[in-house]
Amino acid sequence: MTEAAHLALLNEIRLKDIADGVLAQVEADDAQLTLRGHTSCLTRFANNQIHQNVSENDLILTLRVSKGKRLGEASTNDTSPDGLRDLVARAVRLSEIHPPDPQFPGFIGQQHFEPIAAAVSPTTLAFEPVDRARVVAHVCRGAKLEGLKASGAFQTGVRHSAISTLSGAWAYHPGTWAHFNTVVMGDDSSGWSSDTHRDAGIIDGEALAGEAIDKALRGRRPREIEPGEYSVVLEEYAVLELLAYIGRSFGADDVAEGRSFLSQREGQRLIHETLSIVDDPRDLEGLPVPFDDEGTPCSRRVLFERGVAGHPVYDRRSAERAGCQSTGHHAAGGAFWGAGPRASHLTLAPGPGGADDLLSGLERGLLVTRFHYVNQLDARRTLLTGMTRDGTFWVENGRICYPVKNLRFTYPWLEALQHVSAVGQRTKLGLNWAGGASRAPALRLNKFRFTGKTTF
Repeated sequence: MTEAAHLALLNEIRLKDIADGVLAQVEADDAQLTLRGHTSCLTRFANNQIHQNVSENDLILTLRVSKGKRLGEASTNDTSPDGLRDLVARAVRLSEIHPPDPQFPGFIGQQHFEPIAAAVSPTTLAFEPVDRARVVAHVCRGAKLEGLKASGAFQTGVRHSAISTLSGAWAYHPGTWAHFNTVVMGDDSSGWSSDTHRDAGIIDGEALAGEAIDKALRGRRPREIEPGEYSVVLEEYAVLELLAYIGRSFGADDVAEGRSFLSQREGQRLIHETLSIVDDPRDLEGLPVPFDDEGTPCSRRVLFERGVAGHPVYDRRSAERAGCQSTGHHAAGGAFWGAGPRASHLTLAPGPGGADDLLSGLERGLLVTRFHYVNQLDARRTLLTGMTRDGTFWVENGRICYPVKNLRFTYPWLEALQHVSAVGQRTKLGLNWAGGASRAPALRLNKFRFTGKTTF
């Protein structure tokens, strides 16, 4: 089944029929049904050849039922009549035995939100395996010609999100996405490239192949250097890795409970004044969504304006506690993040110069392609640990001199962003662990502390 055919099966009318049928069976004070459907098509390659092409279709229903302050929740992807009856029975039963939740704010009522028609790309809907193969072929052929080995994946898909409540809410949104990534390996080097867009036709396989292959060729015979403080240019991939942790830190729960760097520091200049960061889920330059996982219309929030910290983002529960309105930032959670408010569609504003300008201002230091295996050690101190990967180079007088072996770091991102000396003009969109897609330019920092080294 193609994406276009799946879209026809999972259009708004079809999902509304399912929602109405489920909610009609619920005997409770209120209920919310969330419907999430998707078609995901994946072309995977390794050793310079495609070895897997798969497609997955699914529709997951999550029903939450309230009896007073007692809540029950159940999920299924069985949309047969028996499956839907079982879903209702399980959710209702759980609402009868769970203890009351005094902070439950209730489910959302009727809302108005502006649909985002541009979130669906006809090109992505029509993309077939052969189209993905043509993009992948650029990197596989190019790597083979240079005696390198390429691996990675190209994924395209369409998602459908819908939320319905007994109190009259209905929200529906379809959106497409395309994501390509590759790592090109040599005997002692590697290179990386990646791109994300709602329009699969924008993914430039030739340019991405050239980027990764060039890094792998330049990276041969890396030299060892000692850990310490260095001036660095962080390419867009490295900066995007940091943005996911910034977004989580602005969740109102973390701020209110003292787990965030932002606690009692709103309105203070905390990072360099050249940096401004916004969270805008509706931004057409990203993967836009009009409402959050509770059905609240999303709003644009300024997280940093010229280095000055803004205010937290809220969902319904955290807004109820704070005595304010939800900003439309609830996320249901996943493998890496729990449910709650968070900013996950971030844009770090670009500067006036491109990546070449950033290098030209680096007298002595490092060019870092990306960070790998990053983990947060202390959210309040913004302490992260990780390592460089797939292209780390020594730079003198604005010129790349030679590759170096990867370095490890344990360093707070808040401190790192206080030492910015230049911001790139080009930006790149990337998926993030927080469940959205963010956009960032490259940065030049006067100081970044590396605390360990590797053998490769």
